[in-house]
Order: sequence, then C-alpha cells, then structure tokens
Amino acid sequence: MLNNVIKSISIVGCGWLGLPLAKFLITKGYLVKGSTTSLVKLESLKNAGIVPFLLHLNPAISGNNTNQFFDSDLIIINIPPGRNTFVDDYVQKMNHLNDAIIDSRIKKVIFISSTSVYTETNSWVDEDTEVDKKSIKGLRMFTAEQVFVCNPKLQTTVIRMAGLIGPNRHPGRFFGGKQDIADGLSPVNLIHLTDCLNLISAVIEQNFWNKTINGVAPSHPTKQDFYTLASRKFNNSKADFISQTGNFKKVRCKFSFEEFGYKYKIDDLLGWVNETNL
Repeated sequence: MLNNVIKSISIVGCGWLGLPLAKFLITKGYLVKGSTTSLVKLESLKNAGIVPFLLHLNPAISGNNTNQFFDSDLIIINIPPGRNTFVDDYVQKMNHLNDAIIDSRIKKVIFISSTSVYTETNSWVDEDTEVDKKSIKGLRMFTAEQVFVCNPKLQTTVIRMAGLIGPNRHPGRFFGGKQDIADGLSPVNLIHLTDCLNLISAVIEQNFWNKTINGVAPSHPTKQDFYTLASRKFNNSKADFISQTGNFKKVRCKFSFEEFGYKYKIDDLLGWVNETNL
C-alpha cells in the first residue's frame, strides 16, 4: 500500500541490494529514482522503470542533474564502505550527502548500515547494545550513521543488516572446498534479500522513523551446520570446520518484532538452504 505521505524515493546505490529494492518499491506504487556510478548501467535502470541518475562521491558529489535526484520525499542510502580502512573517507562522503539533503526537500532518510557495529560479546546483542568503537569497521559505520541521526532536520531510521544472502550471493560459495575453518560452533548472523526488501518497505509503510533496527534472520545455526550444508547444496563440495567456538555475537532484532511486528519471510536458514533450488 502506498504511503500517504511518501510518493517519491531516491536510492543512493543500485547494486546487489539497491536494484531489487528499487524494483520492489516500484511495485508498491512509488516513483523511484536510482543512482549509479556506471554510465553503462543507466539504461538498465531506465528499462527497469527506475529514473536513472549518474552520481559520484569522491568524496564530494558530482553527476548529472543531482538536484533532481534529491527532489524526493525519502532517500535510502545504501553505500557500503568497501575495503577502505580509513574512517574519514567514508564519513566525508556521508557528510557531503547530508549537505545535499539539507539543501533539498527531503525530510526522511533510511540509512543501510551493518551489524558489524557490535562487539563480539559471546552472547546476544540487540539495538540497545553499545557499539564497538574500538574497531575500524564498527567506528566507521557508527560514525556514518550519526551524520544523519544527529541532523535535527531529518527523520532517520538506521537498518543494521547482518550478512546478506540471496540471488548471486549463495552462502555455499563462501567456504566450499576449504579445510580447518575456524570457529565452526559459532552462530551465523544472516539475512536474505527477500527480508531486506520487505523490512525496508515495512519501515516506510508504517512510518517507523527515528529508530535503529537490526535486520537479521531469527535463526542462528552454527557456521559448521549452515555452511557445510550450503556448500554441499551449492556445488557438492565439502567445508571442513574446526568444532570450536571463537569470539562471536548473536544478533537479534528487538524492535522489528516488538514495535511493529515484522515477521521474517525466511526465518529458518537451514530450511531455506534445504529448499533452495540451485
């Protein structure tokens, strides 16, 4: 159902998650604008019904018709930091995005973050758990989140996604054929693309703003059980784990259940692997 306030959505980053998200939101009745850094990809975005824009962050914003891109009711920021180990570079990009948003009519932001912000406590963590400011990855993502959360002119919801799985990202690829893989008894924290899309859509439709929520499937099989099965299903290979527990965290999504009752479509990860046709 189309949100009665939000009619147009801009998505920064139309990659593995952003592109199917754009297509999904179009089926919900939204006008969707999508950015890419590739000239070649502009036509494919257009063919998918997305209003395409070329947008670069280096770290300042450049591209074509950027003012039109930021002329929307909501912006979804979906730019992973990549392998760059420098906190400042990624945060500078977010600061430039924030400046552009301030100069636009956008008042609502969804920032796609990561559960990497949490420390491995060897126990459960949720949205109330303190973030890990001692690690580069944790500090980088948390600082980027705060760029938008601390902007009083915006209503920002942060979604901290766990490990992403789904089409073209089957977990059977991760460890197949490897031996003596550490921490086989540690739990996995994953979320399927289907739930990524539906969770983001639920935030929009239910006006769930000024929150931070975790996106993670409620089941947490061990790495050994999950990836052994996934490797066998994917290419009939063997993944050999060491049956020990290292440092780990078990991420739960407190708010998505308690505050607006989102029910995961793929909540049994082992069951999903068993049923997936490859």
